[in-house]
Amino acid sequence: MAKARRKVLLLEFNEITWTIIDPMIARGRLPNLARLRSEGTWGSPEALELPPYLDPWITWVTLHTGVGREVHGASVLEQDSRTIAAKRTWDYAVEAGRSVGVFGSISAYPPRPVPGFMVPGPFAPGPETYPAYIAPLQALNRRYTQAHNKVAREGSPLEMLKEGAEIFRLGLRPKTAWRIGQQLLRERIQPHSKWKRVVLQPLINCDVFENLYRRYQPDFATWHTNHAAHFMHHYWRAMDDSQFPVSATPEEKMKYGDAVEYGYEICDELLGRFVELVDENTVLVLASSMGQQPYVHELYPEGKIPVRFKDLGAILDIVGAKGVKEMVPTMLPQWNVRIPDAAHRAQVASRLRAARCQGGTHPDAITVEETGDILTLTPRGLSSRSGEVRYFFPDSPGAKTEGYLLEELFACDVPTPKEGMHHPRGLLVFYGAGIRRGVELKEVSPLDIAPTLLDLLDVPVPPVMKGRVLSEIWENLGRAARAA
Repeated sequence: MAKARRKVLLLEFNEITWTIIDPMIARGRLPNLARLRSEGTWGSPEALELPPYLDPWITWVTLHTGVGREVHGASVLEQDSRTIAAKRTWDYAVEAGRSVGVFGSISAYPPRPVPGFMVPGPFAPGPETYPAYIAPLQALNRRYTQAHNKVAREGSPLEMLKEGAEIFRLGLRPKTAWRIGQQLLRERIQPHSKWKRVVLQPLINCDVFENLYRRYQPDFATWHTNHAAHFMHHYWRAMDDSQFPVSATPEEKMKYGDAVEYGYEICDELLGRFVELVDENTVLVLASSMGQQPYVHELYPEGKIPVRFKDLGAILDIVGAKGVKEMVPTMLPQWNVRIPDAAHRAQVASRLRAARCQGGTHPDAITVEETGDILTLTPRGLSSRSGEVRYFFPDSPGAKTEGYLLEELFACDVPTPKEGMHHPRGLLVFYGAGIRRGVELKEVSPLDIAPTLLDLLDVPVPPVMKGRVLSEIWENLGRAARAA
């Protein structure tokens, strides 16, 4: 009987870090992560990108393509995959005749017909999936993310019931539905506990992924969650303020002190479900394309207060923007604005860059990055809210000379200042039959991950990938080991 084909499941737990995992393992809080570390091969790859390019929408594409930013060209969140100048691991797998299941991975939009399924991330500009019958889940993901970022309304009870029926058909488990109900009830009793709602999204997505995985049995699959990164960005100081110049208040610690570790415990719970899902012919790979660290900046000694656009359309009107084809919210507080006309796009970008903030920390009001016909707009944060903050648009003929109060165009309504920031050190674990146990990879690059995944799948590694196959992870697995 022919031996079953080796499969790979790549779990993308965005920005998780050994810095938080190690002490939690020591306290017995993360049993599944402890198991993977003791029974698998693990390492700490350092992202190749440096600020201002140290962002997940770049580092994940580097991991998936096995080439650097200067080759793949990714620069904005949920950039159209057709504008990325390098193939991803799932592209190579499909070309080699393998089936794939891509779920939530960055820059998987637009989805395309594959032998399997493709569900882009929740920041994708549209709800399309392949096959199309999965689209109700993606519509829920996008609306949930946009409602959380306050750029879309939350669903009515009737809409939520209708969505729930559709997601049940896609695999939502009764246990998860029960947890959703418990959370909504908890919020009525303890309104500040609404932060826990964030974990419902990965739990729902895990249910649906399990159903898809069992149905399609892909040779190569990916699954992505951002919830732990969200908690670190917002609540690191509430967990541990020892590295911050200003301590967390007792109220902040009481409300949010458990948030970061709770996010990691959900990661561990999900990991346990995935371990049970895969069979003896599957290698499970856990990765983060970078990590996080406490956000400490000399310009914001008390913490940076995030500012979001309250009415981006009004700002675009002020600067005279015409021919805007698309306005897509991405990761709070960024927006992507598509303006096809190059000359007009340049004029709009120039006027937005000229905008000034009076009463904030930095005189620049909005950062502007241009990728193709897309402008990525990000309002700068504030150092405090103690005085009046006013915005001016000096190069825009229609702007009011007296400027605009912050409250007219922007909002500052997150409960904490920015508390976590990106760090290049990521995480990598290989686990499964034939993988060496308890071995640390001393030297590993993000460029090594894609060729290693392909090698495990018995797919030839293309010459464009300059990383090495991590053949030291296995015992008689993969093309490299067999050739040795």
